[in-house]
This record gives sequence, structure tokens and C-alpha cells, in this order.
Amino acid sequence: MPEETGQKLFTRTSEVENLAPNPDNAYLGTWVNPPAADQVMVIRGRAPRTVSGNHPGVWPRRHTDLRYFSMCTNLGGQVKPVVINRFTDAPASLGCRYDDDTRLDRHGYYTYVLGREQQRTAIEGIEGATFLPFSVSYPAAPHMVLLRNLMPVAGFPHATQNVPVDSSAETAATVMGPHYPLLKVCSLALLTTDGPHDCTV
Repeated sequence: MPEETGQKLFTRTSEVENLAPNPDNAYLGTWVNPPAADQVMVIRGRAPRTVSGNHPGVWPRRHTDLRYFSMCTNLGGQVKPVVINRFTDAPASLGCRYDDDTRLDRHGYYTYVLGREQQRTAIEGIEGATFLPFSVSYPAAPHMVLLRNLMPVAGFPHATQNVPVDSSAETAATVMGPHYPLLKVCSLALLTTDGPHDCTV
């Protein structure tokens, strides 16, 4: 498969960990500014193996890495609320995608594409892409993007829980290996024609 490329921006910081304290969760996060109107942000990484569905069951389970993971877009402020775009003629669009909502390619990699609601149809038409929205109400505001890992099994070394708090993005990438989320800004037009491996600004 092609080598993954992108910026190493995600870190495990005290700011991130204090958002929703929970001994079973750990987060990587980064602040981003929404790009130009014809661009999107693409986040690529290998998905850990998780349990499908939300029914209770024995844990840990064989052939899994985590109980659950998610990627979310949040706004600034003291509590950094998850993006929720509300419409009068359609269901609300939430800024979170859970493991069961995340499309994977044949190698087990996710491709989250952060864009505006008017870009959604084009993004969802890209094979393997999972749309995440920027805020409609605050389109120019900084957004915090959060990767959450819940309850890793003891033998999985690449969980966010194993990244030291307040360490560098390079350290996080070393610990997480192919599971580390790489980010790049892409032209939506090129992304739709060339795919996530070749997209450029």
C-alpha cells in the first residue's frame, strides 16, 4: 500500500485529558483552523480493531485492540463542545464519528475528511471517506479535533493511553505507529479525483 503522509500535529496534552476525565479513556488532540472554501482537511491512520455494536459483552475479547474509538470536532471555550449543526429541514449533523460509523479501506485505514456542510455530498462520494463537519455557526473559529481510545487490551502497544501526557507529536507518532492520525490540507477537487494518498493543497 502507499506510504502514509501528512503532518504530525496530534498530541496528548493536559488540556485534552482534562476535558472529560475518565480512567478508561485517553485522547489525542490538535487545534485546526478551517481551510479555504475549496479545501478540506484529511486525517489518515490505521484503525484499531474494536467490538462492533453496543451490546454488553465479555471484555477483553480476542482479536481486538480497543473497546471503542472515535474522532470528533469540537469548538473552543471552557468545555469545548462537540460541533452540532442544526437545520430546520434535516436532522442535526453531529461532529463525532464512532468506530462503527467510520469507513475503512481494505488495509484497515480510516480517512476522515473535515469539511463544510455544503461539501458533505462530495466527500461522502469518495470511496472510504468519512465526513466530519466544521461548525456552521462558527465557520472561522478554531476547532479542536479529538481522537479517543477506550479500554485498550493489555497487549496493544499503540493505544493513546501509552503516549506520555504533554509529550511531543513526534513521541505520540512513535508510540502509535501506523495508528497515529496524520493530517493534511487538500483541494477537494483533487481529493475527489486522485484520492487521499495524492491530494495536495
